Amino acid sequence: MKAWFLTSFALVIFSVAFSQSPVPPYKQNKKLPVFEIETVGKGAYSTAKLKKNTPTLIMFFSPGCDHCIHQFEAMQKRMNDFKNYQIVMATYQPIEELAEFNKKYQIQKYPNIVTGRDANYFLPPFYEIANFPYMAFYDKNQQLVTTFEGNLSVDDMLKKFK
Repeated sequence: MKAWFLTSFALVIFSVAFSQSPVPPYKQNKKLPVFEIETVGKGAYSTAKLKKNTPTLIMFFSPGCDHCIHQFEAMQKRMNDFKNYQIVMATYQPIEELAEFNKKYQIQKYPNIVTGRDANYFLPPFYEIANFPYMAFYDKNQQLVTTFEGNLSVDDMLKKFK
């Protein structure tokens, strides 16, 4: 009976200890992560190239995702409202798809937007991304404000930075 009790107690402790998922990296450290993405024709872009003292949006998306396209089109209509923010749009899709997206939406017109391929697949596990688009909002000190999965109105996006 004593052995059964000890075995049962050990199993309960073991299952409780391992049933809780670990805290994702972005919640462990609120600082903007060190990342590198492959841009279309411009080489690598990394955290080190971000402007200091400028709020940043990290947006993980797929160029073929309808929700992502609707989100960007809403942003594009009000791009003047984003002029004081830097936007990093990363995808895991092939660079050719990203090139088509950049061309279609004339990304080169927006100096505050960088698009790239997360070739190392760093961002999805870092943020535990489950849905697109995924947005991580950082303040001017590169500290996480909040994250959001799915579509947001431009007004709600801008409020996240304030």
